[in-house]
Formats: sequence, C-alpha cells, structure tokens
Amino acid sequence: HLRGGRLSIRAILPATYDLRAQGRVTGVRNQSSAGTCWAFGAFASLESCLLPGQTTDFSENNLKNTSGFDLNPNTGGGNRDMATAYLARWSGPVNETDDLYNPSTTTSPAGLAARKHMQQVIYLPDRTGSTGNETIKQAVMTYGAVMTLYYASGSYFKPETSAYYNPSTTAVNHAVAIVGWDDNYSAENFYTAPPGNGAFIVKNSWGLAWGQGGYFYMSYYEPTVRQNTVYYNAEVPSNYSRCYQYDPLGLCGSMGYGSNTGWLANVFTAAGSDQISAVSTYVQKPGSTYQLSIYLDPTNGPIGGTPVSTQSGAFTDAGYHTVTLSSPVMVEPGQRFSVVMRLTTTGYNYPIPIERPYNGYSSAAVSADGQSYISSAGTSWTDLRLSMANANVCLKAFAIPVNADLPL
Repeated sequence: HLRGGRLSIRAILPATYDLRAQGRVTGVRNQSSAGTCWAFGAFASLESCLLPGQTTDFSENNLKNTSGFDLNPNTGGGNRDMATAYLARWSGPVNETDDLYNPSTTTSPAGLAARKHMQQVIYLPDRTGSTGNETIKQAVMTYGAVMTLYYASGSYFKPETSAYYNPSTTAVNHAVAIVGWDDNYSAENFYTAPPGNGAFIVKNSWGLAWGQGGYFYMSYYEPTVRQNTVYYNAEVPSNYSRCYQYDPLGLCGSMGYGSNTGWLANVFTAAGSDQISAVSTYVQKPGSTYQLSIYLDPTNGPIGGTPVSTQSGAFTDAGYHTVTLSSPVMVEPGQRFSVVMRLTTTGYNYPIPIERPYNGYSSAAVSADGQSYISSAGTSWTDLRLSMANANVCLKAFAIPVNADLPL
C-alpha cells in the first residue's frame, strides 16, 4: 500500500523495472478468435501475484463460460467486475488442465474445485495524467502484474519496435497486463511521437508470435489507460469452508442516501455448526471506512438486541475486500444471523454496493424477502427487495464448520 506523498514514492521507483526479470510473470497465452481478453488480463494479474512462490496456470475457459452473466462467453466481452464476482463466489480459479481453453465452446465441466479463495482485488484509481504513473508502478513492484484497459488498433502499433501510442481516442476495447516500465523508452519508437519518453511493458494475450514474444511497449502518454486492477490476495481454499452469499454476480451497481455514508446488511440462515470468521464487500473509493457488527437471531430486520461481534477499520484501496473477524461468531444449524456494515466513502454518495439485474448483463440476479437490507442511519431498515426488485447488497460471510465430536 502507498505510504507518503508522490515525491517519496518517486524516490524509490527505479527508472526501469520488469517483472519477467524477477520470475514473476507466467507464460504468454493466446485468446485466439474469442473476445476474452478480460479473462486473460485478470488471470495474468492473479498468476503473477502468486509468483515467485507459486507457479499457476488458471483456466480462462472456465471463467468465460461460467461467469454467470448474459454476455456470450466468446463474443460478448467482459470486465473486471465479472472476473471479481466469479472469484469472490468461489467458482474459481480452476486449473487450466481441468478446463482447457477453447475459443468456440460455451460450456465447461461441472463440479471443478476452486484452487484459490480470492480475498482482495484492488481497483487502483485512474491516472490523473500521462505522467501520473506512480500508483501503477508501485502496484507492479509490490503485488505483480496490473490488469489494465486501453484502445487497441493495428493502425497505431509499430511492429518494428512493438510500440503502441494512439492519441486520437478515449474509448477502450482491450484488456492486457502491465508487467513493468522504462522511463527512458524513446518517443521516436512510436509511429506518432508522444510528447515525451517513457512506456509501460505490457503482456498481451495474442500469442508468442505477436509483438516481442507476446509483449509490447505502451507509451505513458496513451490516453486510454484506465481501470487498473490487481488480483493479488488469493489464499488456499481450506481457509474457509462455507460461503454465505446472495450476490453471486457481485458488484452491478451502487446506491446511497445523498451522503457518503450508508448501511447495508444481510440475514443468513446457518447451514451447519459454523464459526463465522470473515466477511467481504466492495468499496468504491480508497480510504473508505467501515463499522461491522454480527447479530444472532435478529428480530428487527437485520438487528435486534446486542451485536455479538463488532469492529471497525478502513480500506486503503477501492475494490473487493475480505475482513477477518477479530471475534468469530458461533452459529448452530438453522440459526439466523446477520452481518451489518456501515460504509463511508469519502467524496462519493453511493457507498452501498449491490447486485441487481440489468437486461443483457446480469439478468440472472434474484432476491427474496428478508435477505438484504439498507439504511441511512442504521436504525430504520428497508428490505432492499421492496425498493429494487431482485437486488441484494454485496456482503458475504465466510465460515469454518465446527465438528462437535472432535476432541478438544
């Protein structure tokens, strides 16, 4: 995480850096004819962030085919929220060898086990300008490859130098992964010279025969670089054994009450003798703060009586976050319990993350009475389903089942 101001960050950043030299990049993949760059970009980041300790090759085929969204797996495209939702609900990642990539198929084998449980996905803030690259650079050095979006057009790619700069658009159409940079990369290497030197080193998903072994240089002055994302904190799947959730499609929108603070809650029914050990949610802005409470047998919507566990804290980064409970909570089979959270997002008046149906995107979203609640102050609560059909708040709970027969 960033510490200090821009000057102190710049002071520790080298002029050149390349994750490949650190053994922190997996092999170049080939998405072939399918519009699946978003899946390859996400896993390029995740696989890199697990290196050098763990060498992995995760299945983009499984991600595209089982995302749960309306978009055609091969032609519809995707985004970082779709990849995050798939990982957050424990649908994956699965190994490439268990579900080999096929740019034509739309189905995958059922019952494949997730090889990791995603704990955190960082949504970095967009650059403030063409020279405001410190946050991306720091993330590459600290975590690994950073998934990013830009506008890809062959007209602006110079094959002799594998250099790209397109000054004429602000749209985006392709996802790749930033793996390093060179501050001194000459502006003369591009078809159209940008205002200055400097380029990111970028891993593409168009095979080894494209660019420099699948890599290229993208000018710092490329105007379309945005939505920089790090899939960096994935743990062994034995960390938690049960996921309580109503938002398998994850972040589809957000809402609020005209201020930067909002309350969200879910009421769950225990599926076994469980120890509720962590919760997760999405935050839209860096520096957001939270207050978290767990209630047993709530009687007034999601609350009632005294919470059995409370804590508060802050999220340094925007994105998807898992919070480990400082005081885990025991629940019995069939017992109702609630997760209640207050979120404050500085400078943003839609702090409550929600899953909701959008035609052509997330139409599979469904909800039922008594699941998700929202509030402006945490006292009077509204069942979200009553104000927005088939919507739920994005708030999961993770548990470790407890076997009462085990010896102490």
